[in-house]
Amino acid sequence: MSKNTSPYHEAGWLLNELLPTDSNNGNKNEPSSSNQKQRRGLKSLAFDTKSNKKAPNKATYATVCKTMQNLPVINSILNANGKEMRKAIGFDSVRNKGLVYVMLYELLFGKYKSIRGGGKIKRMIIKQEKELRKGADDYIAKHGLPLGADRDSKGVHFPRYVRVNVLRSSAEDVIQLLDEGFSANSGKTKGDPVEESARTTIFADAHVPDLLVLPPSASSWLHQSHEAVKSGKIVLQDKSSCFSALVMARGHSNDGALARCDYIDACSAPGNKTSHLAALVHASILQRCGHDENFNHTTPKKKKKNNQDKPKSTIFAFERSSTRFKILQSRMDLLCPSSNKNPNASVTVSVEPTHGDFLKCNPNDPKYANVRAILLDPSCSGSGIVNSPDRWMEETNDSESATNIDGGSNNENNNMSEEKKKRIQSLSNFQLLALKHAMSFPNVDRIVYSTCSVHDEENEVVVGKALAEANSNSSTDTVEEEGKEWELVSPACLQHWPRRGNEGGLGGLTSNQASCLIRCDGLDGDETNGFFVSYFERKRMSATREPPSNDLGGVRANQRVDIPVYNGEFLITRSKSKADTSSDRIEDETVKALENGSSLNNLRKKAIESASDSNKSEAKSAKKRAKKLAWKKKQAQLKAQRLKEKHEKKNDTSVVVQKD
Repeated sequence: MSKNTSPYHEAGWLLNELLPTDSNNGNKNEPSSSNQKQRRGLKSLAFDTKSNKKAPNKATYATVCKTMQNLPVINSILNANGKEMRKAIGFDSVRNKGLVYVMLYELLFGKYKSIRGGGKIKRMIIKQEKELRKGADDYIAKHGLPLGADRDSKGVHFPRYVRVNVLRSSAEDVIQLLDEGFSANSGKTKGDPVEESARTTIFADAHVPDLLVLPPSASSWLHQSHEAVKSGKIVLQDKSSCFSALVMARGHSNDGALARCDYIDACSAPGNKTSHLAALVHASILQRCGHDENFNHTTPKKKKKNNQDKPKSTIFAFERSSTRFKILQSRMDLLCPSSNKNPNASVTVSVEPTHGDFLKCNPNDPKYANVRAILLDPSCSGSGIVNSPDRWMEETNDSESATNIDGGSNNENNNMSEEKKKRIQSLSNFQLLALKHAMSFPNVDRIVYSTCSVHDEENEVVVGKALAEANSNSSTDTVEEEGKEWELVSPACLQHWPRRGNEGGLGGLTSNQASCLIRCDGLDGDETNGFFVSYFERKRMSATREPPSNDLGGVRANQRVDIPVYNGEFLITRSKSKADTSSDRIEDETVKALENGSSLNNLRKKAIESASDSNKSEAKSAKKRAKKLAWKKKQAQLKAQRLKEKHEKKNDTSVVVQKD
């Protein structure tokens, strides 16, 4: 048998590796443990250095990402009306289901709405093209255009966030580097005209100090291989991910002047949050000592004695996985220069990577006697990371399982597969155990608990249970230990962040307690991935707590950088661009026309005729596609006619033979 030469072969293989085992081989009785390989992410699979397989090209990787984003929609179309389309195209009989998904994405939501190449699978799909397109149109009319569809070829995207690593560089130096990068790449990156003019603009984030906001288009040249990233001067870190360390350093008081103490980062690898905490602690110590926070990072101090006299803080960074611990060590060497290794380094904080399990750490160990704060960002479901293709893969697996379990109920809880429910409950149990362990450290006064999950079970429920159990244990304490109880506090640095915790008594929390929690929602206008942050303090800390302020912490912290503060400029740019406005208008008209019973062909013709100048390329593609479909239809008619003539001729011959 000849080798598969389909242009989607490699994309189909990647997708097959990520799909559940029973989706590939049809074995419904295989135990759930065999599905563990689906936990592996797309990036780790595609760019596995240990594998002999060559890494996919950008086009293949992008195709897989977009197909994964559309999997819930494609499955919804296939499973509608008693799995009518699933049966029609023979989906369950095909072994290479990844290839089927890729072809369905290309046909229904891809840039050209057609399938390249040939083969049996394509012929099976094309036979049902009309019904599949109708299913896609019905879905769009009911739910709107899918996030991964190629209306603007971008899908879910946020601004490119760049955190300045003040342990290696300064905001001014980084801004100069970025300006040079924009100039060098302005002619290479194509985008809409409005975004092109915005490319020279760099903003300061309104909440996180030393976090710069760039246009989404900057991602095309500002990535992990950029020199500023490889040298440790900048960290490509999402905004919501910066909240954990920010609340740890400035949750109690937004002036950032912390007293000297040690910290624990309980689940630290790969180290972005750890290095961010180190930078914030370093800046706060300098501020407390009366030094300029924006000091020169390259010129050695003349008096080395000053380095020895500066107060020190140590961050104990725990990681139990050997592989991830090596990554943590490498990242800390890059991002957090140690004064022990470099006597001339102007660093007031050191990071001590610790290969071990935080849950096995003795709270009464003298080594941690000076630890006053713990940052806990444990393993979670990652359901808030909306711009990760792996998130859509999990969602389609859940929706598929839920359809088999309860007939496709719209209830979110019912729509969750039994396997995922068990996994989330298992994660929740681990998270609760870790948070209670953090609360058991006798000298710790502050704890930050965060996840990149949107599930209540991993967030409000964990917080409520931990708070209740920890305080019930301390209710028997003596009078001398009064004030040891834990309480939720609204972080001083995020007073003006609007999205708060979910109410309704989750985990036994009151409305006031829920309002102290921070949530981010990437699908509801926050321009960052979904995230959850809670901040705990001992009641004895209330006397020194900063009162509410009308100032925006991030704005105040970034005033020393002479750049404007970001206020949704890139979001406005995208929504007001001509191409998007035209696409939105066409989509709205399409939905209304479908509801009024207009035919799909008339709608396509109307969309082509009404395309604006900015959409000429899309109109040209649509015309080409319509012409190709017309040609195919004509060829099919000619073939049918030839077969009919051949059949009639055969019948005439048989009649003559019978007469003879």
